[in-house]
Amino acid sequence: MYEILLIGDSGNVKRKQPDELLELMKAHLPSSKDSAVIFLGDNVYPKGLPAEDDVLREDAETVIINHHKALADYNGKVIFISGNHDWNKGKEDGIEYVLRQEHYINKLFNNNETYLPANGCPGPKEVIINDQLVIVAINTQWWVQKGFRPIGKHEGCDIENENDFFTHLEEILERNKNKRILVIGHYPIYSNSLHGGKYSLKHHLFPFTLYKKKAFLPLPLVGSLLPLYRKFFGAREDLSHPRFKVLRKKLKVIFKKYPGLIYAAGHEHNLQFIEKYQNNFIVSGAASKATYVVDSKHSRFGISAKGFFKLKFYDDLKVKAEVLIVDENNVAGELIYEGWMF
Repeated sequence: MYEILLIGDSGNVKRKQPDELLELMKAHLPSSKDSAVIFLGDNVYPKGLPAEDDVLREDAETVIINHHKALADYNGKVIFISGNHDWNKGKEDGIEYVLRQEHYINKLFNNNETYLPANGCPGPKEVIINDQLVIVAINTQWWVQKGFRPIGKHEGCDIENENDFFTHLEEILERNKNKRILVIGHYPIYSNSLHGGKYSLKHHLFPFTLYKKKAFLPLPLVGSLLPLYRKFFGAREDLSHPRFKVLRKKLKVIFKKYPGLIYAAGHEHNLQFIEKYQNNFIVSGAASKATYVVDSKHSRFGISAKGFFKLKFYDDLKVKAEVLIVDENNVAGELIYEGWMF
C-alpha cells in the first residue's frame, strides 16, 4: 500500500505556536517510506517568499520552516506545488517569488525535486512511484499568471508551447494507463464553492458575505451581479476566467480518455470529493481556513472544515479516500469520511 496526504493552502499556519493542522498532519504521517505528503500550493501567505530585504521575508521563512519541522521525523516523499499566492498573488513579478520559494524549499529539504514543476514551468512533471502508481504535477497558475511565464528548453522547461503541454501530458497518461494516475495542480477542475461559481441564496442577498462571513449588508437584485460575474466571467483566480478555461476545457477532454484518473487540487478552502465522467476530483485546500461548500449531484462528499484528504493506494489498484478534520479536543482529529474510490 502507498499512502498520500493531500494538504492544500497551508500558507497561513500559525507562526509562533503549534498549528492544529500541522499537528493533525503529524498525527497521521505514515510510518512507511511508501508514502508521500503533497502540499497543493499557496504554501506561504500572503504573497509567497519575498526578497531578503522585504519586511515580510522573516515571516514567510517561518511558515516554510514550520512545515519542515513538522516533517522532521518523516521518511516518505515530500512534494510542494505552487499556487497563486506563491506567485505574489499573480502579479507581474510573480516568477521571482516562486523561484525563490523553489530554491529555498529544495535546499531546506535537501532534495532538488521537492518543488514541482521546476523553474516555474507549466509541467507536466511525471513522478513514477511504483508499478501501480504515478503522480503528474502541473502548474495551473502558469496559465493565468501575469508577467513572465517560463517556457521552452532555454528556460529549463520540457515543452516549447502550450499545445506541446497537452501533447506531453497525453503521452504521460497513455504510457501509465494501466496504473493509478494522480494528477496534482493548485486550481480545481470542478468545485462546489466560490471559485467554481457556486453560490447560495445568501450570497445573492448579501454578496459581501463571500468575503466576510458577517458582512450582512442586504443588496437584493444588485447583489446578484457579483456572484453572476464570478460565475460566468471570473476573476483571475476563478475557474471561469478565460485563461483558465483554456486549460480546464482541454484537461476535461483528456481526462475522460483515462477512466479512474484522480485529480487533486487546493485553492478552495474546503474539502470536496466530486466524481464525474469516471474520474475522481479532490479539493483539499482547507489547511489554514474553511469556507462554504454547496452540494451537487456529482458530489460524493463536501465539508467546510479545516483538514485534509488521505488516499490509500493498494497493490490491486483499489483506492480508499479518507478525510481528517481538526478537532480542538483531540490532536488526532476526526475521521469524518471514509470511502472507496475504486
